[in-house]
Amino acid sequence: MSVCVDLSNMRVLLDISAYWPLDDRGEPKSVNSIYEEIKGSPLEVGRNTLRLALDGNLDRGYYSNLIKLARLCSQWIGEPVTPNDLLRIEDDEEKGS
Repeated sequence: MSVCVDLSNMRVLLDISAYWPLDDRGEPKSVNSIYEEIKGSPLEVGRNTLRLALDGNLDRGYYSNLIKLARLCSQWIGEPVTPNDLLRIEDDEEKGS
């Protein structure tokens, strides 16, 4: 028996905006400032990865970056964040299309 599931109307995106750190004035830190903080560390990811994840539009990449981003978010908020916490699933059927 085989099961076939149509996933053509589904998008899985990574969104870290809920965990993004703020500066001293309460404003979101810039992507470049975050990149400079993590550059050279074991949790380094690229600027473009950070920007897309902050915008909630990261839809592809390395699995290791998913783990790094979850660990960064955990550091920023001081609580455990799992990779699943960062995923946003958009299903066209749920949108009523």
